[in-house]
Amino acid sequence: MSSDDHEVVLQANNVSKCYHVYKRPQDRLRQFFVRKDRKLYEEFWALRGVSLQVKRGETLGIVGKNGAGKSTLLQLIAGTVKSTSGSITVNGRVTALLELGSGFHHDFTGRENIFVAGALLGLGREEVDERMERIESFADIGEFLDRPVKTYSKGMFARLSFAVYANLDPDIFIVDEALAVGDARFRHKCMYRFRQMQEQGVSILYVSHDAPSMKHICDRVIWLDQGDVRQQGESQEVVDAYLTDLFHGEAIKAKASPAKPTQLGDARTGSGRCTFTSARLRNADGDDVDHVTPPDSYMLEVVIKNCDLASDETMQAGFWIRNARGVTVTGTNTELLGVAIPTPGKEETVTVRFTMQPPQLAAGSYSCTLMASVLDPEGQPVLAERVINALVFRISSNSKIPGMVGLECAAEIVA
Repeated sequence: MSSDDHEVVLQANNVSKCYHVYKRPQDRLRQFFVRKDRKLYEEFWALRGVSLQVKRGETLGIVGKNGAGKSTLLQLIAGTVKSTSGSITVNGRVTALLELGSGFHHDFTGRENIFVAGALLGLGREEVDERMERIESFADIGEFLDRPVKTYSKGMFARLSFAVYANLDPDIFIVDEALAVGDARFRHKCMYRFRQMQEQGVSILYVSHDAPSMKHICDRVIWLDQGDVRQQGESQEVVDAYLTDLFHGEAIKAKASPAKPTQLGDARTGSGRCTFTSARLRNADGDDVDHVTPPDSYMLEVVIKNCDLASDETMQAGFWIRNARGVTVTGTNTELLGVAIPTPGKEETVTVRFTMQPPQLAAGSYSCTLMASVLDPEGQPVLAERVINALVFRISSNSKIPGMVGLECAAEIVA
């Protein structure tokens, strides 16, 4: 670990922000001409004495009820609002996704707005061009990239906004509830990008009402309550305390939702000698689902196409199940299960069905990453294809699971 890993990139010292609230618009102008000790406004303190520190590569979550001061704090850090008192020191380039389409000119196309955003961050046209392909791929809005953004839906705004600000190589990335309008696949795609940024040493400030993602993605969490810091520390401890206060201990139960057809995966890597053409998650009745309730049984059915394999070559297939933070919680493959996959003819397919009883996992959103490999002459597997987030599904549980995986355990009192 280098010394840079401990470098402080953000320091806020005793920061406060007061807004002047006028009863009538004309009072704002009159205030300039009256005595300084006469106030035609009421003071509203959005923040009072907030102090925090963020190190390079650290992810800090911010929770709190609406009006707690979360957005104000992010605006102060981003430099779009000035503090009333206190100081904020930032070391590095900041990209801030404070609201959908923030900083976008609605008459410009999506592509034109990408260049504008880059210019505002000090990037030249050539530097933005270098990043354009990954931005375009991440946004995945097709021909709309060259249409005026005023024609975009909220989902398109979310995709383009996140794609732009997460791929312009920030040192500090600020996200304020921008993922709330995205579908489950988009959120997993963003979480995968978060993990990449964390590995690259990017510091992230993350505001969300999604408690599971807050626990998994954040190193620390700060809880704001009416402008004051009520608690800060380890993410699970602070989020659980916040939720207990918010819901007064009431349980929240997830409900099943019908499965929807989606594009297979967010990213593919490998030699391409064989490739996945479809993946389906089914219940015991054979119905497609995107909601899992352990201990019921389910089937993962994948179709693999032979692109460039000889009949005597051997394929293997498997999968990982990852949580919203990208942490692998379980998985398996045909080799471990002792199943041989017959190699189909070229351009033909073979279907592999995994029948499983999912473990007791914490309620939340999960993704399935698929892997196919080919054995080399020495019997070692060589990656043919990996499909990130091939399937996205939710897990609900009637059991309270304090960590990621439920533990089969019994307790007794010994006299």
